[in-house]
Amino acid sequence: MAPKAGKAKPKAKGDKKKKEEKVLPTVLDVTVEAPDYTHLTLKGISTDRILDVRKLLAVHVDTCHITSFSLSHEVRGPQLKDTVEIASLKPCHLSIVEEEYTEELAVAHVRRLLDVVACTTAFGVKKPEQKPAPATDAAAEANKPGSPGSVVAGGGGGGGGGEEPMYPPPKLGEFYDFFSFSHLSPPIQYIRRSTRPFVDDKREEDFFQIDVRVCNGKPVTIVASRAGFYPSGKRALINHSLVGLLQQTNRGFEAAYKALMKAFVEHNKFGNLPYGFRSNTWVVPPVVADSPSVFPPLPTEDETWGGNGGGLGRDGKHDHRPWVKEFAILAAMPCKTAEERQVRDRKAFLLHSLFVDVGVLKAIAAIQNLIPDDKSSHEKANGTASSVPHTQQIGDMKITVTKDKADASSKSDVKLDGSQAPGVSFDELAKRNLLKGITADESATVHDTATLGVVVVKHCGYTAVVQVPLDAQLTTVVPAQQDIHIEDQPEGGSNALNVNSLRMLLQKSCVQSPGAVQRLQSSDPEENMATTNFVRKIITDSMQNLEGEAPRETRPIRWELGACWVQHLQNQTSEKADGKKSDETKDVPTVKGLGKQFGQLKEIKKKSDDKSGKSASTKDSTSPNTNDAHSDNTASTKEDKEAILQKALTEAAFQRLKESETGLHAKSPDELIEMAYKYYDDTALPKLVADFGSLELSPVDGRTLTDFMHTRGLQMRSLGQVVELSDKLPHIQSLCIHEMVVRAFKHIVRAVIAAVDDINDMAQSVASCLNILLGPFPEENNDGKCGEDHNLRQKWLEVFLMKRFGLAWKDEYSLDLRKYAILRGLCHKVGLELVTKDYDMDTPHAFRKSDIISIVPIYKHVACSSADGRTLLESSKTFLDKGKLEDAVNYGTKALAKLVAVCGPYHRMTAGAYSLLAVVLYHTGDFNQATIYQQKALDINERELGLDHPDTMKSYGDLAVFYYRLQHTELALKYVNRALYLLHLTCGPSHPNTAATYINVAMMEEGLGNVHVALRYLHEALKCNQRLLGVDHIQTAASYHAIAIALSLMEAYSLSVQHEKTTLRILQSKLGSEDLRTQDAAAWLEYFESKALEQQEAARNGTPKPDASIASRGHLRCIRSSRLYQSR
Repeated sequence: MAPKAGKAKPKAKGDKKKKEEKVLPTVLDVTVEAPDYTHLTLKGISTDRILDVRKLLAVHVDTCHITSFSLSHEVRGPQLKDTVEIASLKPCHLSIVEEEYTEELAVAHVRRLLDVVACTTAFGVKKPEQKPAPATDAAAEANKPGSPGSVVAGGGGGGGGGEEPMYPPPKLGEFYDFFSFSHLSPPIQYIRRSTRPFVDDKREEDFFQIDVRVCNGKPVTIVASRAGFYPSGKRALINHSLVGLLQQTNRGFEAAYKALMKAFVEHNKFGNLPYGFRSNTWVVPPVVADSPSVFPPLPTEDETWGGNGGGLGRDGKHDHRPWVKEFAILAAMPCKTAEERQVRDRKAFLLHSLFVDVGVLKAIAAIQNLIPDDKSSHEKANGTASSVPHTQQIGDMKITVTKDKADASSKSDVKLDGSQAPGVSFDELAKRNLLKGITADESATVHDTATLGVVVVKHCGYTAVVQVPLDAQLTTVVPAQQDIHIEDQPEGGSNALNVNSLRMLLQKSCVQSPGAVQRLQSSDPEENMATTNFVRKIITDSMQNLEGEAPRETRPIRWELGACWVQHLQNQTSEKADGKKSDETKDVPTVKGLGKQFGQLKEIKKKSDDKSGKSASTKDSTSPNTNDAHSDNTASTKEDKEAILQKALTEAAFQRLKESETGLHAKSPDELIEMAYKYYDDTALPKLVADFGSLELSPVDGRTLTDFMHTRGLQMRSLGQVVELSDKLPHIQSLCIHEMVVRAFKHIVRAVIAAVDDINDMAQSVASCLNILLGPFPEENNDGKCGEDHNLRQKWLEVFLMKRFGLAWKDEYSLDLRKYAILRGLCHKVGLELVTKDYDMDTPHAFRKSDIISIVPIYKHVACSSADGRTLLESSKTFLDKGKLEDAVNYGTKALAKLVAVCGPYHRMTAGAYSLLAVVLYHTGDFNQATIYQQKALDINERELGLDHPDTMKSYGDLAVFYYRLQHTELALKYVNRALYLLHLTCGPSHPNTAATYINVAMMEEGLGNVHVALRYLHEALKCNQRLLGVDHIQTAASYHAIAIALSLMEAYSLSVQHEKTTLRILQSKLGSEDLRTQDAAAWLEYFESKALEQQEAARNGTPKPDASIASRGHLRCIRSSRLYQSR
C-alpha cells in the first residue's frame, strides 16, 4: 500500500517543486585520472556521491592498493568532500591526488595491501591435511547418497534411478573455495613491524619500519614516512604506495601481483574483489585451523595494523554518555511530517547504534570478569551456585549479569519487551504489547524508550541485560527543542560491530609444538567418555523437569500483531467500500499448497461476502464493529470501555486508535485480547501459510522463517500449527520441523555450556554434545551407545516439541533431517565457531575438541531504522507484484534515499533497499543499473552480515541473473553456482528457491550451448515444483515454459508445443487471460506451433530446417523473474 502523503509545510526557494520533479536515477560514467595519468571509467549511479566513487576505486584492480588520496575536479577544485553529488560535476571527470600520510594512515595502507593479498593464503584448505587415518575416506563418504555431507532432504532430491544427483552434494570443507586464490603464488609472505634501528637518522616525517618478505625473496626493511614508503637507507626510491615501491624494486613481487590482479578480473571484471572480509560466519576461515589458540585475524580485523571488529565505543569515550536524557530528547523530537521524522530517525539510529555497541562491549567485559570466578563443579552446576545476579553501573547504563541454568527445560525470563519491568505479569505484558501495537505509528519504536534502551547479551553460560532506566520526571519535562550531538558513522555506516570479534577462544591449551597439536586432535578417550556422560545426564535431568512442567495459561502477544490486526481491519473496510461490484463478478483465487485448515480463512471471507449489508456478519469477531448494533451494547457501557482505554493510553495514542476507524477504541482491554487471539488463529496464521503457498514469502532457513513470523506478530510457539496448516507445502513443513529441532537442541547446548565449570573443558563438552545431538542412527553404526544416544535425543525431541510447539513427533521426521542445516542453525543460535571441514555425521564422533574454535556472543535489541523507509519498500514490492513497474521504481528509489539518509549508504540495513531496487530495475529492463545496485548489496552483505546469510545468498542468485542478461554467461554461472551451493547447504534441494535457481542455471547452460545439461536442470526443477507446490502452481508453469524453450533449441517443436500448452492452461486458470504473463505464453505457443508446422513442411518437402536461434531471444515473464520474485 502506498503511504499517505504527509501534510507538507510551505517551502521556500521552490524546494517542494524540485522534489516533485526529481528525476529517477540513471547509470553514469565517471572518468577518473589515476596518479600514473591512466584513465579509468567507473560505472556509477546519478545519485552517487564522492564517497561512492572512493568505494568504486577500492574495488578496481588498478586502484585497490591506493588508500591516502583525495579527488579533485577542474571546476569544483581539490579535496572534494565525500558528500558532493557526482551528478553536479560537469564534466564528470575526477583526478586522484595523492595525499600525505599520518602514522595511522600509513598503518591502514599496509593493512590494505595485506587485505588484498590475503585471499592467496587465508581461504585455501591445505591438501595434505594432518588427519588420523580413518578420515582418509571422507571424500568417498561424502558422495554416498545418505551421507550427512550430502545435505539432501529425505533422499528425494535429484535425478531418477541410477543417475548421479543433479547437483553434487555440497561439502562444508569447500565453503571458502569461492574466495580462495591459493593456486597463485602469494605476492607477500609476511609483513612485520621491524625492530631494527634506522639505517639513517630517523627524521620527523618517518613513522615506523616494516620487514617485508615477498614471494621467493629475501626480507627487506621498508620505512613508512609522511610522503610514502622507501627501502631503508634508500630515501631516493620513495614511492607513495607500497605496491608501487615493491613493483619497482622486486620483479618477483611484480609478476605475482599482476597475476593476482589478472585472476581478480577473471573472477569478476565488474568488481566484488575478494578482500575486506571479516570473520563473521559460523565456519572460520581455513587459516584459523592452523593456529586455533591464536585465531589469526583477517587483515580488516587485525589490531596489529589498525583493524578492529567494527562498531563504535571501544575507546571508552561514550561510557558516561547521558543516555537517559538523550533517549528522552529523541522521544520528544518533532515527528509529524516525513521530513521531521527523517531528521529524528537519523539521530535515533546513530544514538541507538552507539548504545548497542557500547552496551554489548560492556556486557561482554562484565561476563568475562565473572568467568574465572565460576568455581562450581559439574555436580553442582544447576544454576544455584551462582544464581545471585551481578550488577554493575556505568553512567546511566545498568548491567545485570546472571548465570544461566544448566537445565534445558528452563525458559528464558529475559525478553526485550519485558526486561524493564520484571515484576509485570504475563497478562499485563500481553495487554501492554497489544495496546502498543494497535496504536503504533511511524514513531512507535522511538517512543518506546523502555524497550529501545535494552540490550540482552548471552555468552559463555551467562546472560547480561544492559538497560537505561526510565526517568519519569525527565520524560515529561525535557523540552523538545533540545538536540542530541552525535558523530556520524565513518565510511557511510560500513564496518558495523562484528560480534564474532568478541569471541571466547576455546583452544587455549594448544601450544606450539606439533605433538601438542596431535594430542589436541585426538581426544583422550576417558575425557571423551566423561564429558559424554556429563551431557547425557543434563539431557536426562532436563527431560524429567520438562515432563513435569505445567502449561502456561497466558498466551504472549507481540506488539506487531496489534499493528497487523489494525491494518487487516482497515483493508477489510476499504475492500468493502471499493469492491462490492467486483466481488460479485470476481472468482476467489485459489492458492494451492494450503492445508485443510485454511478453509477457515475462506469461510470467513464467504460469510462476510454473503452477509454484506446486513448486521448478521457478527461471526467474524475479529471485526470490532460487529457488535455495535446489539441492543445490549449501550452508550454507557461503550463510554465506560473508552474511559478504561483512555487511562491506559496517552491522549495521542487513543486519538490515533479512534481515528483508525476500526472501532477498537470502544472495546475493553479484555475484549481486545480475546479478539486479537481470534484474529491470530483464524486469520493471521492461515494468511501466513497462504503467502508461503503463493511464494509471496519464501523462507530458506530458520532465520528468515522467524523474521517473517515476527514481523506479523506471530509467535514461534505456533510452528506446530504452521506444520498442520502446511500439509500441502512439504518444504514449509520441513523448514518448521528443522527450526523446532534446532530450538530443542539449542536449549541442550546452552545448558551444557552453562554447566561447564572450567573454560578449558568447554570445547570437549560442546563437541560431545554435538556428537550426541547429531550422531548416527542405530542402523548406521554398530556402536551400542549410538542406540542409547539416538533414543535419548528422540525422546527429548518428542517431549520438547509437544510441550513447546504442540506438535506430535513422527518417525518420518527423522528421515528428512538435514544435519548440516541443523548444525548451522545451532551455531547461529548458540554462538559457536567451527573448523571448516567435512563432518562425517554417520560416525559417533564426528566432532572433536579441536573442531570447536570459540564461543561468540548472541545479542538482541530492537531494530531502529526508518519506519517511513520500510513502508516505501513494502509499497515498492507491492507495485512490483502488481506489475506496476513505474510506481515500483519510484517508491523503491524513495525508499533507498530514505534509508541512505537514516542509516548511511553502506550500512547493513541499507543493503536490502539496494537489492530490492535492483530487482525492480531488472524488471524494467535496466540491467546495467540493476547490476550496479546488486553489486553494492552483495559487497555489504558479505562483509556486514556473513558469507552464508540469506540476504548474501539471494544477492549471489540475483546478481547471476543480471550478469546473464548482460550476456556475461560464464560469470553468471559462477555466481549462480555459489547461490546454489548455499541453498543446498541451508534448505536443501527440495525447496522452491532451489528449483527456481535450477531454472536459472539451465538458462545459463543453455546460453553456453549445453542444452542437454539445461534440460536435466529444468526437469529437476519441474519435479521439485510439482512435488512442493502442486501441478498447477505458477512456478510449475514457469518450469514447463523453460523446458519448452530448451526443447525448441533442440528443434523438438512438437514437444515444445505440449509443454507450452500446459503453461498456458495453468496461467489462464491462475492469472486470467488479461495478465501479461498469460499473453506471453499464448504468443510463445503460437510461435512454437508455427515452427512445428514449418518443421513438418520441411520434412515433407526436403527443404532446410527452420532457424532455431530465434527461440533464445527471450523467456516468459514469469521465467525471467522466477528467482527474483522470491525476494522476500
